[in-house]
Amino acid sequence: MKDIAFIYRDPLFGITILVAIIAIVALADYSRNRYRSKKRSQSLKNLAKSYEYTGLSDGVMEFLSLAHNPVPTLMFLAQTYAKSGDSEQAIRIYLSILEKTSESKDKIPILEALGVTYFDAGFLQRAKNIFIEILKSYPRNSGVLSYLMRTYESMGEYKKALEVLDCLDELEVGSDTISSEIIAHKNYLYLMMVIDEDFLSLEQKEHQIIALFYQAPSLHKLVLTYLKTYNLPLFWQQVALLGDVQNFIDLLWGFPKEAIPFDLLQNAPSVLDIYRAKGYVRDGKECDIFELEVLRVLELEGGNLRGGIDFEYRCHSCKSIFPFDSYRCGACSELGTMDVILKLRRAKNNEIH
Repeated sequence: MKDIAFIYRDPLFGITILVAIIAIVALADYSRNRYRSKKRSQSLKNLAKSYEYTGLSDGVMEFLSLAHNPVPTLMFLAQTYAKSGDSEQAIRIYLSILEKTSESKDKIPILEALGVTYFDAGFLQRAKNIFIEILKSYPRNSGVLSYLMRTYESMGEYKKALEVLDCLDELEVGSDTISSEIIAHKNYLYLMMVIDEDFLSLEQKEHQIIALFYQAPSLHKLVLTYLKTYNLPLFWQQVALLGDVQNFIDLLWGFPKEAIPFDLLQNAPSVLDIYRAKGYVRDGKECDIFELEVLRVLELEGGNLRGGIDFEYRCHSCKSIFPFDSYRCGACSELGTMDVILKLRRAKNNEIH
């Protein structure tokens, strides 16, 4: 018994036990990480197989099997197909590359490109699944987080998009430029979430929407579009506060004369310019915007030659032009950058002002 007690009191015995415990913990941690790595790798393989395509051209398959390092060339080829609009062929190439790629870390850029292609092609659920799977292994990938946010936005899941945006905000702390962009995104997504919320009354929605109207000027058009549908008196109250109306002309153009509260707009001369151009207001004042002034003069002449106006939308950031308005540019994805372009034309005989 004395010998046993001596062993327990021996410092070397305590050190040996401590080393053994550390070794067991390290081995357990290594085994757990190895298991997680294998599980992630298998998950990525299963994800790729679930979207498997067939029918890839024989030339590409032969190149994939014979070339020493075919991935960069095939990635470039897939990106070229995607940019030209042939998303199906691009997806087939990405999936074929994934099938021949064994290392999980090498799969990530391929999966990311595949997810972006799915997103651009409108396969939002597939894109979402891929982005989420990537983030399980690399949660700080800001590019994938950004695309996941936009995917949720496109799917109308604005609350989840805001949650992803919070993650991006955490990653981008310290950059004033990025912070301002994130604030703009948060305001936009919050507005869309409020508009889409079924459990809020119209009064509750309007209270929050008007608060955003004063807080975020970039959202003015979205707010006015909503009010034009659901609360016309409140719509005109906010219109009367507008300064520059260049980007709101399309929203205000289609009203008949009897629907416009001219008394409310007496202190909004730029808004009245729109209705001078339509011939509703005849006070002899000139319009500041050239296209509106041309229409006003034609109306005053009263001849057979009368003008009309069409609208196009140009992104202030990338200068792409679209036939329809959108808060997010379809080319560069910037928010709130659409400028209204006025296109004069000859009015049709049966056209109603």
